[in-house]
Amino acid sequence: IHQFVTIGTYAFVGGGSRVNQDIPPYVKAVGNPMELYGLNSIGLTRAGFNGETVAALKRAYRLFFNSDLNLSQALERARSDLPAYPEVEQFLAFVESSERGVPA
Repeated sequence: IHQFVTIGTYAFVGGGSRVNQDIPPYVKAVGNPMELYGLNSIGLTRAGFNGETVAALKRAYRLFFNSDLNLSQALERARSDLPAYPEVEQFLAFVESSERGVPA
């Protein structure tokens, strides 16, 4: 794990991964080089997150990492289309304020 990297809440980092960018909350990151592999759905379910919150976080993840939108477009769309759950807001704020960037 690189110095000054931030790993978000409930994120999952695979063993032996080279972490040189910030990892958003609630996602899985694995590899060398590191790649994001979707939402940490199992961890969120085990932690007691309800289905609606997990679904909203999945939609947010897809907007940022599985679409052709750039960061500002994805933020704008997420803020207008997704429910204002605290977890979604935390995800958006993390991505928006990341100093080292998040993996694409």
